[in-house]
Amino acid sequence: MGTFYVDGCFVPSKKAVIPVDDLAVLRGIGVCDLMRTFQGRPYFLRAHIQRLERSAEAIGLSLKWSRDEIEAIVLETLKRNPKLEEANIRIIVTGGSSPDFITPQGSPRLLVLVTEISPIPPEWYRNGVKVITVNQEREVPEAKSLSYIPAALALRKAKSLQAIEALYVNKKRFVNEGTTSNLFAFIKGRLITPKENVLKGVTREVILSLAETMFDIDLRPIPLEELLHADEVFITGTNKGVVPVVQVDSTTIGDGRVGQKTRQLIQALVKHTLNHER
Repeated sequence: MGTFYVDGCFVPSKKAVIPVDDLAVLRGIGVCDLMRTFQGRPYFLRAHIQRLERSAEAIGLSLKWSRDEIEAIVLETLKRNPKLEEANIRIIVTGGSSPDFITPQGSPRLLVLVTEISPIPPEWYRNGVKVITVNQEREVPEAKSLSYIPAALALRKAKSLQAIEALYVNKKRFVNEGTTSNLFAFIKGRLITPKENVLKGVTREVILSLAETMFDIDLRPIPLEELLHADEVFITGTNKGVVPVVQVDSTTIGDGRVGQKTRQLIQALVKHTLNHER
């Protein structure tokens, strides 16, 4: 049994609860962020906390904790789970209790959950993966909110089609991002990723930083038709790292094999994680 932090207390995971009048329960109002450890250390903890703050601001929640306070709570929660060699760390800020069951009262709750990391199949990186597209957009792209019903439905559809992710396509037929990932493509030798209307992942920022000395980069929309004719495609995420995409819907990307440029970024990210600072 692990230990979680719940609204000011460290408690056994099986006894971790919040009141039923919390807006996270009643309305799905709240934000979260997910990170993982490498060699027992949180990967870009400060960047994840800053994104949590941006998410809260985007949906109108006021955080009552400083960055230093949240960081200290995360590190203490991690310390209280010594049996985990590597861990996922979820930070959650709920909307708090509300007498009218809809309006935040300025009393959010902070939760920190530390859990075991589920292994990623190695063949994803060796052979690449299939993804699908869905005609959908995130309601508040800049916020990582607790409301995941659209994403859950899209992922269910992806699974039924033997795909591992669903990419959101907006009304202008631009492909923005995945349900839990950011999207990149190599098109005519240039690395392309959407600039606007996406949740800017921490891993996305690391990849852009690593790639700037390796490739020419364009931050711009990616039309679906252009994506289907890309040389290479990959998605990124906290747990996934860089995952090569070799099929989008029924279209094979490139020659159907993991591209050399994508392999370079996979290797660069692995090296980076071994030398990261908090």
